[in-house]
Amino acid sequence: MLSPEKVAKLRAAGLEIQPMPLRGSAARLPLYLSPVQAGTPAMAESDLAGELNLGDWLAPNPERSFLVRVRGDSMVDFGIFDGDLLVVETGCRPRKGEILVAEINGAYTVKRLGTQGGKPVLLAGNPQYPPIPIVPGEIRIGGVVRSGVRRYGD
Repeated sequence: MLSPEKVAKLRAAGLEIQPMPLRGSAARLPLYLSPVQAGTPAMAESDLAGELNLGDWLAPNPERSFLVRVRGDSMVDFGIFDGDLLVVETGCRPRKGEILVAEINGAYTVKRLGTQGGKPVLLAGNPQYPPIPIVPGEIRIGGVVRSGVRRYGD
């Protein structure tokens, strides 16, 4: 759970923070065995595999997670778009290649952890944005992005 001070800081930086429901409180939806083709149409199986609790799937550790809404286009090549909701887990050490929320001099951003010239950097998923060198004391990790949610239509 985030402290009220951290929530206030995130909101002051322009991020929308929403609490995550605890396990078991999210909707359970039917899950079918056969995936849906994104290329050539294929016959769908009607075998029901069971139910999937979206809360458990999106946020494996809800007690350490929060939602944040994305603003901007710096992560589009990584499939993260303006308006998406990201599930961010706090209290974990990010690994190279993971997407994270970082605080840089009081402002928050979402980027991928990488290296450039053997040094750690935050990478955008859009060539219009340069890598951000990680300078100890200037960058703090707010959490690792575990999943994202995008809504289509009404």
